[in-house]
Amino acid sequence: MLNQEAKVLTMLAGTSAETVFYQMMPAFQSDTRFSVSSVVTSWSDFEKQIEQLRPNLLVVQGDIAPNPDTLIAALARMQVWNGVALVVLQAAHREFRGKFESVSVVRGVFVLPVNWGELVQAGYAAVSTERARGAAQAPLQTAMGFRAATSVTGTRVVAFLSGSGGAGRSTLAENIAYELAVRLNVRTLLMSMGLPPSAAMNLGLKYTPNAGEFFARPGDGFASAIQTKEGLDVIVAPENSVEYARAAETSASGKAEANSIYSLVMASWTRSYAGVMLDLPCSEGIWTMHPLMAANTAIIVSRPTLADLAATRHLLVLLMERMRNEHRIPQESIFMVLNQVSDRSRITASQFYQELVQSYGWAPPVLAVIPYDQNIPNTQDDRVPVVGKVDGFTKGVRTIINGLFPGMGGSAESDPQRKKGLLGGLLGGRG
Repeated sequence: MLNQEAKVLTMLAGTSAETVFYQMMPAFQSDTRFSVSSVVTSWSDFEKQIEQLRPNLLVVQGDIAPNPDTLIAALARMQVWNGVALVVLQAAHREFRGKFESVSVVRGVFVLPVNWGELVQAGYAAVSTERARGAAQAPLQTAMGFRAATSVTGTRVVAFLSGSGGAGRSTLAENIAYELAVRLNVRTLLMSMGLPPSAAMNLGLKYTPNAGEFFARPGDGFASAIQTKEGLDVIVAPENSVEYARAAETSASGKAEANSIYSLVMASWTRSYAGVMLDLPCSEGIWTMHPLMAANTAIIVSRPTLADLAATRHLLVLLMERMRNEHRIPQESIFMVLNQVSDRSRITASQFYQELVQSYGWAPPVLAVIPYDQNIPNTQDDRVPVVGKVDGFTKGVRTIINGLFPGMGGSAESDPQRKKGLLGGLLGGRG
């Protein structure tokens, strides 16, 4: 029997980041009855994520679809998992109200401007009614609602984590940084902290200079440690095992030491970067923990496997409980990316999320679900960035960027001058 108090797994879809993050999100994030697992601002992402995450409740702005009939067809598929929807229309499109009201899964049609509090209540009532009918559904999430901390209020220092090797953490960190810096003109720094640092190989860089320049000269050594890839600043960890271990030993004596790994990351805060992407080793050593203590955002990269499920739960315990006395990244700034998903995956994206919620009690919202594609490692072997070369991966990267920096994840090529001006003004991008 379904738990009537189970959280309502909710997907929010709108035509702009402003609508989703600053109008829809505040209403749902303040109500603990809801768990927002997905937010999308493009039709392509909507089509993909609604099928993969299968929300109990969909709140969708009608304009997101190419036309009403296309959206109606997508809504009709929600019958498969007994989901329900609320549709929000622009005043100019109120004539479509009756058309949407005739769709079986639609439980309400609202015309802007709306009272979002009333819409939240309508959504909960609709899901409660559906549950009361005893429809067969998969176990529902019990996740806590989250707050979207997506406005740019300074440097976004993002720790990319994975609980097991091979999840694609480094690939995502490197390509998100590259997309931000090169195509979106956002001043970005990538720190590759592994041994050996994967960015040197994947981006065609050298192993020197490296972070050792900073450790030797904590003042002006920061600038000396930087390599540049087409406008992206990169700092790699020492490739020499002895130097790598020595840096960890020195840092262990105190994170506030001028030549510590923690101080290296903290120094990036004063360099006017809009984004600092930290590719952290799959461990709990100093090279992972010190940068994590200097981050304000975390993205857990995981594959839809049982092993990665257990590893992701372990990371949540680390972030939410074990680091409480050191530095705790706010819950609203912890996200998840499901990577290497395919039709052959035994565990679907929705099942992974549900299982994580059931085992831990909360799960971070999924910023993107990225399909498996053999072209990804093949492209890396050519020592060129994957983003822009592999379609599914590129869409995922841009979706993640849009979650971190609302409105910035669209294709730069669509309006390069507008992007350059906007980013240069708001984020200190190169002009």
